Amino acid sequence: MSEASVSVVIVNWRAPAETLAAVDSLQTQTLAPRRIYVVDNGSGDDSMERMQAALSGDPRVVLLANEKNLGFGGGCNRALREAVGDGSDFIWLLNNDARPDPDCLAALIARADEDGEKSGMIGSWMTDPDHPEHDHSGSWMRPWLMSCGTVFGPADLAAHRYSWVTAASVLIRADALCRAGLFDEDFFMYWEDADLAMRIRAAGFGIAIAPEARVVHRAGTSSADIPVQRYLWHYRSQGLWLRKHHSHPAIALMLLRLKFLGKALIDKDFVRFRALKAA
Repeated sequence: MSEASVSVVIVNWRAPAETLAAVDSLQTQTLAPRRIYVVDNGSGDDSMERMQAALSGDPRVVLLANEKNLGFGGGCNRALREAVGDGSDFIWLLNNDARPDPDCLAALIARADEDGEKSGMIGSWMTDPDHPEHDHSGSWMRPWLMSCGTVFGPADLAAHRYSWVTAASVLIRADALCRAGLFDEDFFMYWEDADLAMRIRAAGFGIAIAPEARVVHRAGTSSADIPVQRYLWHYRSQGLWLRKHHSHPAIALMLLRLKFLGKALIDKDFVRFRALKAA
């Protein structure tokens, strides 16, 4: 295995207990990261005080604070700039509600070594604790259905049937970020990882999933209490992705709107329907 320098980036928003648990999970990694960047994303509560009290004794931890919530991509970018600037070869993005197996980082680096210098993003094998056999490690866009296919098992992995990997746990080569750029902060929440993966591919790097790099992740916890807003974020972010990456964006955007409005009507969720009409 290479002697790569790895920094970890974890973003916190009003969930310091979750974030501290994520940092604590790194203590059991068989391959230890060099540095751990923890970014408070404008929580406006006692998150920073609680994290400072708990983490001040760990010399590897760098605490950063944003004045306001910049969204997931913006929160990550603050630390990504620091990590690239401090000479990290790789940056491991880890959600604060994700819990990696002890060999996760070692498996991610092993896959990067196997793929060589053109490996840009290595995703983890993700499972949800409520659905242990369901995997949301990677996805691809069905061009005219406005829906995503999802990696469900080994056959999808073998066929490389995915265009992006989830940023809940992903290893990114620093050189790939330097070539492709950081997260597009116009994506406040959702689809920012899909956009970055497309740009990293366009810069000449590969995307892969390491099935041995296992992570348990309860999806959607950061927005569970705001379901309509979460739906609007999905809608707006997918629309932005289509504008940037679809071959026929105008048609795709029309189909996307029809799909979201139709789904709200089928679900008889008229609050969501009215919010989408106004969007």
